[in-house]
Amino acid sequence: MAESSPEHKNPTLGYLTVVNDEYTGWTGGMLVLDRGGRPIEFQCTLPVRPTKAHEILFGPTLRAHLISEVIGKLLLQKCRTPLSLVCTDLAEALSVESYTHAPVVLVGEAAESEEGPIADNGSDEFESVEFAGATFFAAIETVDQVTSLASKFGDLPDAIEPFERIRDAIKEAHSQLARQQSGAA
Repeated sequence: MAESSPEHKNPTLGYLTVVNDEYTGWTGGMLVLDRGGRPIEFQCTLPVRPTKAHEILFGPTLRAHLISEVIGKLLLQKCRTPLSLVCTDLAEALSVESYTHAPVVLVGEAAESEEGPIADNGSDEFESVEFAGATFFAAIETVDQVTSLASKFGDLPDAIEPFERIRDAIKEAHSQLARQQSGAA
């Protein structure tokens, strides 16, 4: 499990997202950046395809289960870089905080449109922190820590763009998998 230390001399940001593709399944990616937005580490899961039995048994909780308890947990376990802060664009991924010592925040402007930012859901458990041109929604008990960490990332050019890098890397991984499978056939 990647551990966090706010006092860490080289603070890091872990960006975590999950892409659902009807053909390949659910694939997660985590991009770890330094304070200037440069990549330190990238992790990607193989696609996860729930069975019909999973869909029936988990019902409406399947999405949250896959994002946080299966894919998010795996990405955090595979991460070799100590994380200072984990950023996500999926409200369901906020519960991965139980798998890391780093605070987990929702980047409001990057949040999936159907989910919307936490503030729109009327939650009193989260507070916003402005950082690198974006609104981070942090659990109230981590707001001071997140605010302190935000000041260490003054060189971060854009808090939203890394999610696109992850999606592009996942697309590239999918296309490489497809090429390997078609070459093996």
